[in-house]
Amino acid sequence: MSKKRFGYELLIILLLVLVAAGIWMWKDREAQTALDEAEQVRQQEVATLASSGADWAGALATSEAMATFRAFAAGVQPLILNGQAESLDQAVGSLLELPEVAFVHVLDADGTVLASSDRKLTTTGTLPEADRWVLETSDVLDREGEETGIREMAAPVVGAAGPSAYLWMGYDVGSLIEQSRPGDWPRGTAGAAPGEEPKTEAEFEAEAEAETQ
Repeated sequence: MSKKRFGYELLIILLLVLVAAGIWMWKDREAQTALDEAEQVRQQEVATLASSGADWAGALATSEAMATFRAFAAGVQPLILNGQAESLDQAVGSLLELPEVAFVHVLDADGTVLASSDRKLTTTGTLPEADRWVLETSDVLDREGEETGIREMAAPVVGAAGPSAYLWMGYDVGSLIEQSRPGDWPRGTAGAAPGEEPKTEAEFEAEAEAETQ
C-alpha cells in the first residue's frame, strides 16, 4: 500500500470520526435542550400549583375571619344598644382568647373608644385621625391590613336612629394559611435560583432550626 493511499484512507477515517463526533454532540445538545425545556415546564407547573394552593388557603382563612367577625358583631349588638359596658368589655376579652384575633375595637358614632384590646387606645379614649376611615363604613368592610398577614374588618352597629357604634377587628389570616400548608407543599419559585427546586415547608423549617443552633 502506497503512502499516498494510506494518507487518503487515514484522512477519510478522520473525517468519519469528526462527522460521528459532530452528530453525537448535536444529538446530545438537542437532548439537553429538550430536558431544559421540560424542566422549565415542570417548574412552572409547580409554581402554579403552589399559587393555587395558597389562593385556596387564603380564601378559606378570610372566610373564617369574616365568620368570626359577623358572629362577634351579632353578639355585641344588643350589649352596645343597651349600654352594657361591662358585658361589652367581657365580650372583647373573650374574643381575644382566639389566637388569630390580632386586635378588636368598639367605637361609638363619633370615634370615642367604648372597648378595645389596645390599652393605649383605651387610655386616649379616641380614635386617631388616620384610623377614622372606620367611622365611614356603611356595611361590612374587609380589607388587607397594614401588617403582613392581617385582615381587617369593620362594620357599623345600627340602631333605630342610625349607626350607634362601629366594630373594627384584625384577624391573622397569615398564620391560618401556614397552618393549612402541608409539610411537603411547595412555596413556589420565589427566592429559588434558576433550575433550583422550590423549597418545601419542611426544608424551610430545617433551615430555620439550623440557623438557631
